[in-house]
Amino acid sequence: MGVTLFGLEFASGSAADILATAGMTAAGRPRLIVTANMDHIVSLSENAAFRHAYSGAVARTLDGMPLVWLARLKGHKQAHRVTGHDILAAVLASPWTEDRRVFLVCSDDRVGDAATERLHRAGAEPGSVAFAVPPLGFERDAAYSSWLAAEVKAHGSTLVIMAVGAPKSEIWVDQQGAAMGAPIVAAVGDALSVAAGLQPRAPVFMQRNGLEWLFRFVQNPKRLFHRYFVRSWRFLALIGTELSDGRGDPPPTRRSTAEEAASKI
Repeated sequence: MGVTLFGLEFASGSAADILATAGMTAAGRPRLIVTANMDHIVSLSENAAFRHAYSGAVARTLDGMPLVWLARLKGHKQAHRVTGHDILAAVLASPWTEDRRVFLVCSDDRVGDAATERLHRAGAEPGSVAFAVPPLGFERDAAYSSWLAAEVKAHGSTLVIMAVGAPKSEIWVDQQGAAMGAPIVAAVGDALSVAAGLQPRAPVFMQRNGLEWLFRFVQNPKRLFHRYFVRSWRFLALIGTELSDGRGDPPPTRRSTAEEAASKI
């Protein structure tokens, strides 16, 4: 039985179960797995394209502990955390089959090289792993996007790991559709750098007590200050709405300036 929050259903199984279910889902387009955290929920209330990608995902997991606590508060006692780290761990732990082909979309060559080596140690066959490092703003570059989607499809990818951040990863996959083929796509963010051994993860006690955000902030305060100390207030407001209405309705999507202007014409 799934967990419903903010008008979306989240999976309650393990990372391995989620991957297996996604693999059995028939589709003519990518089968997207998303891992929801506090910032995602805020973005869902502001970004219609992100909401569309989330709605079309084959699986959504509760990544952030605040979401797990909220789910339990609403009576979903079985709610538990499944992170991008867990998804990658399940991939690495499962036996490598001859038909598995993995494509990594990552932040830089160092991550791509290290992650490829890690997958080879886990049993990946030579040539079964490929990666690309898209340029800044690639999601708005139609020519590059077409090239990258074609590369994923030509590689015969059965699993694509998107590690270039939200919401662009999810939106880009949703917009490419069948141009990529029909691989499972896991949007895992920085988790790939951790799996590749290039970035530390918070100690277990911080993970279990909802303090992993603090560890990440200390590692990169400049990039994460706005997310944790400004946008978090918007998240608290959304929690209040979720608890007060009792229905799990989707958070309202803010219209862009262009949309507001168009409505007045």
